[in-house]
Amino acid sequence: MCYLLMPFFCSLQCLYCEKTFRDKNTLKDHMRKKQHRRINAKNHEYDKFYTINYLELGKNWEEVQSEDDREMIEEQDDDWSDWQGPPVCAVCLFCEKAQDTTEKLQLHMKVAHHFDLLNLKYEMGLNFYQQVKLVNFIRREIHQCCCKQCGKTFSSKSEVVSHMTETNHIMSLLDRSGWDQPQYYFPTYENDALLCSLSDCESESVADNQKTNIPVIAEDISNLQALKKSSILNLLQHSDTKN
Repeated sequence: MCYLLMPFFCSLQCLYCEKTFRDKNTLKDHMRKKQHRRINAKNHEYDKFYTINYLELGKNWEEVQSEDDREMIEEQDDDWSDWQGPPVCAVCLFCEKAQDTTEKLQLHMKVAHHFDLLNLKYEMGLNFYQQVKLVNFIRREIHQCCCKQCGKTFSSKSEVVSHMTETNHIMSLLDRSGWDQPQYYFPTYENDALLCSLSDCESESVADNQKTNIPVIAEDISNLQALKKSSILNLLQHSDTKN
C-alpha cells in the first residue's frame, strides 16, 4: 500500500480530500484542523488492502466504517420482555442471495451452484470445526475473485462464480490441503449467519438415537443359577486362570 501513498506525500496532497498544498506545513495544518487523517473511502484503489475479516456480507468497507452504533443506546429501557432481535439471513457462499432459513439457502446453493453442503458434510465426515474452516475458505476464495483450479483472476465475484460453475471448478474448493488450515478458523466476514447454523455429524447422530427411543431389554434373572452357568464370564475367568 506504500506505493499508493508515497505519490500523495511527494506531491503534497491530502490523503482524504486529495487537495494539493504549497508546502508540508500547510498540508499538516490542513490535515490536523480538518481531521483528514485517514484515506479517501471513495478511492477504490484501497479496497484490495482492506482487511476482509471486518467486512459484513452485503456491505463494502466504506459502509461498515460509516455506521454509527450510537442509535443502539439512544433508547435505554430496562424492560426487555418484548425485545426482538433483527432477522438473521444467511448469505450464499457464491452469490449475494440471502435466505431467512439455512434450509432454503442449502437448496439454493444446490440448485443454482450445484454445491450440496449438507451432503458434502456427511460424505467427507466433516465435524463442526472442519465445516467452519471450509466455509471461511470458500468465502475468502470467492472474495478474492480467483479460481483455485486454473488460477485465473476475475474482476468480480459474479464472474468467477459463473466461470467455476460452468467449468465445474467449484469442486476444487473441496481439496483438504487448501481449506484445512488454522487461519480459516477465523471468519472471513463479520456476522456470518451460515457459520451459526452449522452442526456436528456426531451430535446429530446422538440426537437421532435419542429420538428413536430404542428400548433396552433386561436379561431374564428368574433363574440366577442357570444364568451363572451359561454366562460368557465363566469362559473369560477360565482363560485368566490358565494364563
